[in-house]
Amino acid sequence: MAAEDAYFKTEVKLQSPKKDSSRSREGGLEHVPFRIWLPEGVKTIRGVIFNPMYTDAVTQQHWQAAGRHWKFGILSSNFFGAKSQEFPRVIDMALETFSQESGHAELVGAKMCLVGMSAGAGNCTRIAELMPERTIAVGPVCLEVGPRNAASMAIPTMTVFGERDGKQYEILTTKLQEVRAQGGLFGIAVQWRRRHEFGQANNLLFPLFDAAIRERLGEPGEALKAYSESSGWLGDLSNWREGNTVVARFDEFKGDKASACWFPDANTARAWQAFVATEPKLKLASPPGLGDKQPLIIHNAGEEIEVRVAGSPNVSSPIEVYAGATKLGELKEGRLTVELSKPGFFPIFLQASTADGRILRSRPNTITVQR
Repeated sequence: MAAEDAYFKTEVKLQSPKKDSSRSREGGLEHVPFRIWLPEGVKTIRGVIFNPMYTDAVTQQHWQAAGRHWKFGILSSNFFGAKSQEFPRVIDMALETFSQESGHAELVGAKMCLVGMSAGAGNCTRIAELMPERTIAVGPVCLEVGPRNAASMAIPTMTVFGERDGKQYEILTTKLQEVRAQGGLFGIAVQWRRRHEFGQANNLLFPLFDAAIRERLGEPGEALKAYSESSGWLGDLSNWREGNTVVARFDEFKGDKASACWFPDANTARAWQAFVATEPKLKLASPPGLGDKQPLIIHNAGEEIEVRVAGSPNVSSPIEVYAGATKLGELKEGRLTVELSKPGFFPIFLQASTADGRILRSRPNTITVQR
């Protein structure tokens, strides 16, 4: 944590008390607790990353690194047991309090990127429905949810789920077709062999949010810019169990557009293509990415970063190194040193082909590069 980062907390009174349970008692049954983290040295907070069901999200260092890059705060709460109709009012009341306490008047009406797991995933999609004009992008994890109304279908949304998490696989593959048939900006991403766990979801959600923020967010007080469906990329998941996914620009996609995953840009599409690899024969030994207790390493722009493959994979082509849609080079003796000149989030993955022409990819490790 930087020396002057700021933390604030408050509680907002509900009109109707929460349903009593062990998970709803934080802050008491009549109040919703809120916390916010604001990065040191940022004159104008451009928006917030909002986790509606995990108040300790404000302490997560990987999200703090993202917040510094985007000039965002981290807002967190615990809505468990509260009626969703009250969400907009209490969110705005909390932001009003934080704006007064911090001196950041721009927090009033702040735009949001929403992320949450399980019940938090459900609350994310509900907030997007209730506050679409304030929602930049949504990253629900571990719940069979997605956009439901016309307004939320215009928000870039990616639901990440475990293959073995109940019936989420069946429900979400069906939901994808229902939403995409209506032009919804929606995609799903499976984590093979996982159950009810967040896992490595942030390796995909960071690129998604980064693309949506760049495209949609203007100055404080300005309306979010709309995404046209045709400006994005699509991904075919019909053969993803076989490791055969295809991504392409919307206008160049040859499959069924109405049943394909939607992505805001090429980087997110290529990150997804690697993320949903079934049985990766290529694995990154370094650099570490996000999740599964990998160490968080913040890189500096222009510094040398060593990319290494794990083991000695049996491939017939050179092993290429990608950062999203950009090829960085090829491994020599299992490693490559790269330099990334600009700050941002880079989903690093490996790609090669086998003797029979199959394309192999490692899963992506998304790294953070600061100035």
